[in-house]
Amino acid sequence: MVTRTLRLTAPPHTVDTVHDLLDSVWASVPDLSARDRMSLETAIIELTANVIQHANHGRGVQATLTVIAYKDRLEATLSDSGEVDHVDLEGREMPEAESLAESGRGIPLMRALVDTVEHRRVDGFNHWTLVRGREAQDVDRSSTRGMPSVSITGVIDEMARQRALEELGILDTSPEERFDRVTRLAKSLFGVQSAAINLIDGDRQWAKSVAGDAVVEMPRESSVCTDTIMGDDTLVVPELTADPAYADRAQDGLINFYAGHPLYASTGERIGAFCIYDPRPRAFTEREQAMLRDLASWVQQELSVSQELSRAAEVQQGLLPSKMLSMPGWDIAGFCQPARAVGGDFYDWYPVGEGAAITLADTMGKGIAAAIIAATVRAVLRSAARFGDVTGAVNLAAASLNADLDTTGLFVTLFHARVDMDSGEVTFVDAGHGLTVIARTDGTIERLRSHSPPLGVDIDTEWEEQTITLEPGDTLVAASDGVLDLYDGSLDGLDRVAALALLASSSQEVVDALRTRARGTSSDDVTVVVVRRDD
Repeated sequence: MVTRTLRLTAPPHTVDTVHDLLDSVWASVPDLSARDRMSLETAIIELTANVIQHANHGRGVQATLTVIAYKDRLEATLSDSGEVDHVDLEGREMPEAESLAESGRGIPLMRALVDTVEHRRVDGFNHWTLVRGREAQDVDRSSTRGMPSVSITGVIDEMARQRALEELGILDTSPEERFDRVTRLAKSLFGVQSAAINLIDGDRQWAKSVAGDAVVEMPRESSVCTDTIMGDDTLVVPELTADPAYADRAQDGLINFYAGHPLYASTGERIGAFCIYDPRPRAFTEREQAMLRDLASWVQQELSVSQELSRAAEVQQGLLPSKMLSMPGWDIAGFCQPARAVGGDFYDWYPVGEGAAITLADTMGKGIAAAIIAATVRAVLRSAARFGDVTGAVNLAAASLNADLDTTGLFVTLFHARVDMDSGEVTFVDAGHGLTVIARTDGTIERLRSHSPPLGVDIDTEWEEQTITLEPGDTLVAASDGVLDLYDGSLDGLDRVAALALLASSSQEVVDALRTRARGTSSDDVTVVVVRRDD
């Protein structure tokens, strides 16, 4: 059996992408007749072209194409996100020759080329399946008509499995110690060369954690873990080279023994495997299998935490302002990139009177605890919008959070300001933050100093309110200390950000440059808000 899967998004993908996939299928089935190949390929291209053109009323569409070559048949399933209601497969006839056009020929042509055309609508997706019995000298072609699909259920299950894996939000993320400690323990405990936490993506295997010589990424078809996720039991192959089903997946010096146990999404789909392997064949006792399952359960718990963190990250990102303020003559942008799934930084803006409130806060800590405190600070400051001054808002936040900050041992640095749209006056309280700078239109750079401690340090603090004015062309940038780490970690990094603001033509340009610099390089939360008064 030969299987190939392609995920495509149109635009930009076209049927040319499908041709490339089919070429790889045909190359792997050298005994396929030219008639079978041509018939199925034409039907697939016709189906794909129709889905791209019509399935979503001309709008973009996402689809997954799976082609399977069995010994007795060929099957292709195309699952797409288009809006299609009932499809009349039997009532369609090929247009008369004199009126033959592109429109109306798709389904009749496919029915003429293959033995079975199926359509199902499941969970908001269309699933089209084409089946053609392979030609053989002793087979009557008429007997293959109406041949049922054997792969459609598997394709639907695979789509559900793939969605569950993507929703986990763990693919292509950085290594994490909570996973690495399990693979290191397994490698040592079983005395093997490699241990890995492998996730099975659409066409590849990707390792979240590896210990030893394990491969981080490989084609799915070359992976033994691909078979592990086909069932719920532990898969043990004592010697791959001695087993016809796995001999082609052995790798000299890397894997000839394999043992793996499936890993699951919270909704039950098998998304990967916790496995060990070694270049030497070996037996694997029932006791060892039980230990492997226990370690897999440990990984499973960490994956569940990852899913909860992923959901928490979505909520936290959803709390950030998504709409631009309606402030003629002003340009505001910001971004927040947590070092982990969730973080203790946030920025905020919202209209107040004839202007806006602007906030950037940094909880000294990372993870869930810091994120909860950050969300609370945001909520309290927003509820204090009724106060006519920023000091009143910060006083309320400090009083509300004092007990929580004392209990958790955390504190919060804060820049909270009100901007008057007409005068350009900015009234602010800087609570131990000290990372706000103004890039003046004449090229000078002015740092705003902090004269008050962070929230949570001193309950009797009297917050000092300060005022500056942004002239036309001036830009204010407030940043978290993670921005400094994008440079040399010193306050000189703040001057470099200000220089960037002087050269930029918009607030968003500054944000985009810092986001690009922060991508995949920062070990701390990176947050910035940029306020620019237009010339």
